[in-house]
Amino acid sequence: MTDWVTVLPGEAGVQKTAIALLAVADDPAHVQTQRGGAEFLVAPYVADRYNTAREPNPRPRRRAKKEDD
Repeated sequence: MTDWVTVLPGEAGVQKTAIALLAVADDPAHVQTQRGGAEFLVAPYVADRYNTAREPNPRPRRRAKKEDD
């Protein structure tokens, strides 16, 4: 693997970001810390899985009941 992706921890913080990245990685070696643990260098598939896991599920639409006249 030559193309690694940098991931910066968000509002969740460094520890929760690390746990989430390791949870989606096939191999823990595909998640590395950089800059004293302030950011992560990950394999491309890990970044894709991490971003997909973070996307909120779309909320179902609720429709008003039709009233019978």
